[in-house]
Amino acid sequence: MASAEKGLYPIGTVEKKTGLSARQIRYYESMGLVNPVRTSGGQRRYTENDVIRLIRIKQMKDSGFDLKTIKEKILVFEQKLEEISLSDINPAQVKLSSLYPVSNRAVLMKLLEEK
Repeated sequence: MASAEKGLYPIGTVEKKTGLSARQIRYYESMGLVNPVRTSGGQRRYTENDVIRLIRIKQMKDSGFDLKTIKEKILVFEQKLEEISLSDINPAQVKLSSLYPVSNRAVLMKLLEEK
């Protein structure tokens, strides 16, 4: 892989990392659940965050969630993350009900350090 593509994975690698088929991955993309970058030749390249998201989607599907609900949960979670900045976090006021949805490691580490 070229150095400009470091940290970006082709779909075959993502299949191995997630256990999903290329067809499932492309379907989740068509639903707006992931948005891989494209090479100049149009090939998909996935970030580590895309891989993590796909694993979470698979786990939620395996737990019985439908894709519409998964998409809604992801959108709500992303909106909440956008509202949070590290400088605004008061760990004494934050209550975590689950570590599962925390994908922003920096936010999680700040919360844990302060407790």
